[in-house]
Amino acid sequence: MFDYYRQGRREVRSWRDIVRSISAIVMISFGVYLVVCLATLLYGMDLVFPELETRSFTLHVVFFEVLPFVTMSGALLYGWYLFLVSAIILSAIWVFLSSARGFVGELTMKSAARDHSPFFDMCGLMFAVFFINTAIVLAMMAIGSEVADPIEEAETWELLLLLANASVWEELIIRVLMIGLPLIAVDAAMRRGLRKPHKYVLGGGISIGRVEVALILVSSVIFGFGHLEGWGVWKVFPSGLAGVAFGYIYLRHGLAASILLHFSFDYLSMPLLVFDGSLALTLTVGIGILLWVGLGLLFAIYFTIRIVEFLRGRTLFDPERRGAMAPVPAGPMYRQPQPARQPDGWVGADRPSTRESPRFSDGGGAMSPPSGSYFICPVCGSTGARWMEGKLQCLSCGRLFE
Repeated sequence: MFDYYRQGRREVRSWRDIVRSISAIVMISFGVYLVVCLATLLYGMDLVFPELETRSFTLHVVFFEVLPFVTMSGALLYGWYLFLVSAIILSAIWVFLSSARGFVGELTMKSAARDHSPFFDMCGLMFAVFFINTAIVLAMMAIGSEVADPIEEAETWELLLLLANASVWEELIIRVLMIGLPLIAVDAAMRRGLRKPHKYVLGGGISIGRVEVALILVSSVIFGFGHLEGWGVWKVFPSGLAGVAFGYIYLRHGLAASILLHFSFDYLSMPLLVFDGSLALTLTVGIGILLWVGLGLLFAIYFTIRIVEFLRGRTLFDPERRGAMAPVPAGPMYRQPQPARQPDGWVGADRPSTRESPRFSDGGGAMSPPSGSYFICPVCGSTGARWMEGKLQCLSCGRLFE
């Protein structure tokens, strides 16, 4: 009975597994280049430190326009730059370590659908936004419009500092202050149960519903218009789009992932600038960019479908769901052992629900939830769910829960 079901499921999923595995292989090339960017950040400290002795640096805040916040110099500026470099390096270490197990599953076609590792999601968003940004720039050049670049004339040491600062500081003032902290007030007002304070600051593991989407959009609009003064009108939309990607990955995977994603955008060309004259590096990066932009088209389509799914409240092109509906020969009910703990979305006996108790399927039969408990999806409110490789998948929106 189970072999019949699993065979049908594999046939439906195979092409998606192959695409995901090929994407992961391409992402390895970007991971290698990201390590080169991190090495450039460390190497650049020797270029930046001598310049800080007689310089001052101003931090800005963004609220539709860029406003000065505080000016630093001397030991304070040295300390701030060390903090920036440390935050980026530690963020990269966290993303790589937390992604290792899941990314291996994505490489070997053993990962669950829609359950991506932080590194996979980060690269997918990077490629998608990079593709859209490249398309906008090429379209503007084709019609003869000027693409302003205010940092084009900056010195190398200054770029190393400015871009490192943007990767960390902008995530703190946009994602944390405009998404994470407002959720404290929202959760309190809606009585959704307050998380520990550091959860709102560090992000990660936060379900994305209407309120979270609203905060992402508002902060992204502000982030986009923050680039208007220096870059011009053309930069507002791609920056706002990047802000959506940063906000999404901040809520889903945490502040470290959003910092590293931001760093990936800003430092993409820095190795070529710092190690100017290296023909091998230039050719390698050029080939890599072609791969990443090409894959970006695929991920742009993928994330567009996911947005449509969210807006419609139902899953599209879901092979897992179709696979679960494959005909299974009649047989006795299969009852799976109860989980060691109640996954997110269970409402226990101490939190009564008037909803009908759902039944869950692992492909071989049905099972009942733990005694006195019901599943209610915290995103769409559906009570339909099933076991999927050790996790619960909502049958309405397709989201997975531990």
